[in-house]
Amino acid sequence: MTKRLSTIILPLVLGMTMMPLSLIAATNSNPNNPTFAPGGLIAWYFCNNRKRNPIGGWLLFFYWQLYTSSVLSFILILGNIQSYVPENFDDTKLYVLFLISTLPGLLLYALKFAVGTFLYSARTPEMLTLMRRVMITEMIVDIVGAWIDAGFFPDNLPLTILTLIQNSIWLTYFYKSSRVKHVFQAQDWEVAVQTIHPLTLKTAT
Repeated sequence: MTKRLSTIILPLVLGMTMMPLSLIAATNSNPNNPTFAPGGLIAWYFCNNRKRNPIGGWLLFFYWQLYTSSVLSFILILGNIQSYVPENFDDTKLYVLFLISTLPGLLLYALKFAVGTFLYSARTPEMLTLMRRVMITEMIVDIVGAWIDAGFFPDNLPLTILTLIQNSIWLTYFYKSSRVKHVFQAQDWEVAVQTIHPLTLKTAT
């Protein structure tokens, strides 16, 4: 895949799944089809235009997704709070499994929100390490949730798998991104940006 093609496809995939889809599944033991959010494409255009800023490009897109998803997810959960009532389940075992497959993910997402905010403010290697560990734990929880869904809540499985893919992309980004390394570890973005995203001077005609 060429670099140009990847910059077109990845924002499309991430933008259309801006809300962690496992959170949709967490509010309903028999959810409808995923709701896409093409507004993510507009956000990516905005983020890409600020790629020379320390928090710009993909990193800004990550934060846009993190904060926007948190607000929307909170509203969604409040609107479907009855999904967590035991009376909605015929079997106590299913209710317990549902909680195991959903609540840890919700709590970890809240933790990622908090750690991400501290990382944004402090921009230190220590906070970056903590953020990576939270994201790894989130991946493990997603895998466990997918295993439970496969056996007991198959209607939720596609949403959980999409969330796994999304989270794996972001985890890879936080380990491989030059921006992440220069902003949070080396803390020399103002120098590195001259090489990574050099200014393009327009020739007068």
